[in-house]
Amino acid sequence: MRNTVFHWQTGTVALQCALKAAGITAGDEVIVPALTFVATGTSVVCVNAVPVIVDIDPLTYNIAPDAIEKAITPRTRAIIPVHNGGYPADMDAIMEIADKHNLKVIEDCAHAHGSQWRGKGLGSIGHLGAFSFQMGKTLTCGEGGMVLTNDETLAENAGRFAQLNMRMTNFQATLLLNQLERFEEQVETRERNIAYLSKGMEAIDGLHPIPRDARATRWCFYYWDFRFVSEEFGGVSRDRFLEALRAEGVPCGVGAHGEPIYNEGPFGNPELFDQLGLPRKYLGDQAIDYSTLNCPQAERVYSEEVCSFGHSMFLGDTDDMQQILDAFQKIRAHAGTL
Repeated sequence: MRNTVFHWQTGTVALQCALKAAGITAGDEVIVPALTFVATGTSVVCVNAVPVIVDIDPLTYNIAPDAIEKAITPRTRAIIPVHNGGYPADMDAIMEIADKHNLKVIEDCAHAHGSQWRGKGLGSIGHLGAFSFQMGKTLTCGEGGMVLTNDETLAENAGRFAQLNMRMTNFQATLLLNQLERFEEQVETRERNIAYLSKGMEAIDGLHPIPRDARATRWCFYYWDFRFVSEEFGGVSRDRFLEALRAEGVPCGVGAHGEPIYNEGPFGNPELFDQLGLPRKYLGDQAIDYSTLNCPQAERVYSEEVCSFGHSMFLGDTDDMQQILDAFQKIRAHAGTL
């Protein structure tokens, strides 16, 4: 059947409703990646379930399938893969794990409007897909969200929640429909500029675009990550490189994900969770302490390696990309003085 679509006030609300439609209830465990916006985890808490935070693939920065497998317990009910920056997670491996353990897959597509895996749009591969239309996204109406599913039962479940006062306005939906008219052109422009930038980076030691899997048939990114390898860049630290890049007029950050989410917001404050009584492991009514959690790949990537450009930087022409390459080359040539 065709995907059924429901619109919500925010991307976070879309995730909550997808979880409810999937039957996630109090005490259920939901596996989420360490590198994502904190709402991926707090949406699980908001339905009184337990986020189980796992490590990432060191090359793609997406959730690692082997880490998912290791984290599964008798309480696990769902997986939320986040397509980090819009780059597709390994949906073949994730769906295979889900089928093996009878788990629901809810794709967090907040960064991935238009991205495809094996020619299929992200959000249509898992059991449900959740999107965000917050003001910074590639498709935006200021704030809003969307849930997709091609499962009739899940659609009926989501439809019941759609009757709640959580939907975005018709005006916001109209804005999104108008933006779709220019979306394909913007995707082509970004793809063309990324190809130019990636090719030029091949000549610069220490800067590596994320290796693109042939199954990632379209990459419509919210931000574009690349790897900075200090040892190949004259021993310069990633943070010093970013400082020098910004001094050249090239804005660059570490992605919207920031720190691993177990260090952020309520996850970094076990006393707050204990006061709220959420979430609970239902093992002697003991609150979870995320402060003891460590995902080594996520920690390393965040603190030492990842660099990110926002999507708006790629709507210009190749001259803009050449200016970025010129800045890269200048900084590399003077690495010894940084």
